Amino acid sequence: MQTKTNLLVFSLAAILSLSVVTMGEIPQVTADKDDHDDQKKLKFKKKVGFIADLIIVNSDVAPDGAAATAKFWLDKHGEALKYRISIENMDISGFGDSSDDLTKLHIHESHHGAHVLNVYKAPGQDDDDLVVKPTRGIIKGIWDDGDENQSYGGHNNSETLTSQLENLCSGKLFVMIHGDNGTGVLKGSIEPTRQGEKICDKLDF
Repeated sequence: MQTKTNLLVFSLAAILSLSVVTMGEIPQVTADKDDHDDQKKLKFKKKVGFIADLIIVNSDVAPDGAAATAKFWLDKHGEALKYRISIENMDISGFGDSSDDLTKLHIHESHHGAHVLNVYKAPGQDDDDLVVKPTRGIIKGIWDDGDENQSYGGHNNSETLTSQLENLCSGKLFVMIHGDNGTGVLKGSIEPTRQGEKICDKLDF
């Protein structure tokens, strides 16, 4: 009887020890700092922060009815700018007749016109988050510091978003869409909305 009792006690002790070991091996989920940084960049307000209504700047080459609107959302940390550009009566895909082709699209710095982001086609597509939907006339993405590209030299480089925050918040950037033969066709200044102004007021340039 004593032997059976000792065996039972030993068995219970072994089970408890095994449970403790097993529980100790349960992986603990901890949030990595980089994960937080990535998540921060995706927290955009629903309200549009900036808007650009593009108008025809060269009627000689502009396709009939060409127009575009660009909307932007800046995250509260000023680390990422989401954009959605809706284009009408221009061929984004570049198939068929070239007279209505969209040949390139950039965001420019207005005081001297240099590129700050090469969005679509020439000289490059520097936004890693670029999405193009030709049949819907939509080009969208997220501009952040990882999209910087200084390999083109001078006027054609893509810059970091953070280096352009002051220009963005003060309405000194514009969107330019080029048409056939690379001619500038549509242009619009990026202006902050009330929502954009609220975010800009909290940023330290």
